[in-house]
Amino acid sequence: MDPYRMTDNNNSFPSVITLNVGGRIFATRLSTLLKYPDSMLAVMFSGRHVIDKDSDGNYFIDRDGTHFNHILNFLRNDQDLPPVALAEEVLKEAMFYGIAPLIDAMKNSPPLFAEYVVRQNIRDKIEDYSAVKQKLIDLAREQVVESGAIISVVRVATTKNQPIPGDLQFSKQVYKQFYRKFRTYKSFESCFGKYHLHIPCENIKGLPNVVMDVLANCLTCDLNKEGYHCSYSVEGIHDEEHKLKTITWSDDEFHVCTSCHVFRFDWLDTSLQF
Repeated sequence: MDPYRMTDNNNSFPSVITLNVGGRIFATRLSTLLKYPDSMLAVMFSGRHVIDKDSDGNYFIDRDGTHFNHILNFLRNDQDLPPVALAEEVLKEAMFYGIAPLIDAMKNSPPLFAEYVVRQNIRDKIEDYSAVKQKLIDLAREQVVESGAIISVVRVATTKNQPIPGDLQFSKQVYKQFYRKFRTYKSFESCFGKYHLHIPCENIKGLPNVVMDVLANCLTCDLNKEGYHCSYSVEGIHDEEHKLKTITWSDDEFHVCTSCHVFRFDWLDTSLQF
């Protein structure tokens, strides 16, 4: 008996499988498709599922087959990686088919290492990066809807809550000198404007001002990759009198600004400058 012959719900699997992937025909051994047990291909041909066939009897996968040859080549020989120019496209296919070793190989390839390793390390330095990015988009869109703006401007500010030291309360003179260093605002909106996103420093891993500089660049790259026309600039954390911007409601709520980045969404790509 053929050791690679298996049984699906209706027919036995031959040792050589013919696949129709989005209209492209491929032939390979059953053992090749079963190489990685957790992959979608191995599950398909595990015998536990009914697999659609085309009119010629080829097993059918409803997926663009443009890069499927690279998937098969890796399954045949895991040293056979796709050309560098196709790394990102093949990664998408590897993720669809759930081939973990190929996913890792692609993410660590020179053209994708910066995107999937370095940039991901940056994204991990802030709590819920995806939510921050989406909130930034929502605020930019909201400004367009409410004001009819062609260009949206959204500030992303970080603050650290630094309550006034208790011992300063015993000296009015020292207390006043301490306060002179700060420009206080009654709310985040009065300090950063209506369209702002506030990130507490405790939600950031590392020095907030350093992390936010690289994070702003990462956000801009991701947004532009998604089709937005976005740029950013760094805004000072002091006012015109060189006082540190601070939002305070009481001695225990003293939110000192540590960084502020201004994101500009140009909806018509007018290439205007700040």
